[in-house]
Amino acid sequence: MFSILILEDNLAQLNNVKKLITDRYPTWDIYTAQNCEEAEKLLDICKFNIFLIDIELSEDTSEPDGLDFGKMVRDMQDYKHVPVMFFSRFADKALMALQQIHCTSYLVKPYTKEQLIEAIDYAAETEQESEDVLLLKDSNGVYQMILPMNIEYLETNGKNIIININASVITIANYTVTKILEILPNYFIRCHKRYIINKKKLLSYDKSTQMVRLECCSIPVGRRYKHDLEKFLDL
Repeated sequence: MFSILILEDNLAQLNNVKKLITDRYPTWDIYTAQNCEEAEKLLDICKFNIFLIDIELSEDTSEPDGLDFGKMVRDMQDYKHVPVMFFSRFADKALMALQQIHCTSYLVKPYTKEQLIEAIDYAAETEQESEDVLLLKDSNGVYQMILPMNIEYLETNGKNIIININASVITIANYTVTKILEILPNYFIRCHKRYIINKKKLLSYDKSTQMVRLECCSIPVGRRYKHDLEKFLDL
């Protein structure tokens, strides 16, 4: 499931963009902010797959604008390669957005509905294709190339971690849970002292039984991790 942040100071335009995205991608989590301060707070709540940023956020030039927020996002480890799209009334800021922030798209206002949808489709496709393959050494000392999106869940077993990918498993050694979480994409979360799950493989979560159902099986949710999981799922 994608999470997208729209930073736009004009409420009417913000709502229009949100509706277009909701109609196109009804399963996406859409967050909105009207200034950089609100947007920064949302970075602490959710990890995003795409950013849509209006460059001109205030008439006050002393206030941070959309380019400032874009630079800050790009400097964060989690967002070095995440698609960033800009809106602007002016075409002359495109070069800066491209050179300094490596934006995916730059839309000059007024843009059409078709232009926006095309840019979002491209950003979503880019985000999926840009995911890095993990190179992990298994318990036999063989390096395995693993695409994170194919992982269903990970399970700790003593000093080993078992990676479940469809019907197969790969056992890796000498990796702590903390280290694995650092290198996994932001759609993985620890739900139990023994389990890390892929949010994209999640089918349902039963709060009464504290079980998550994945495409392959059901996994228990530990009491210690319940709050963070529900926050991660926006429940």
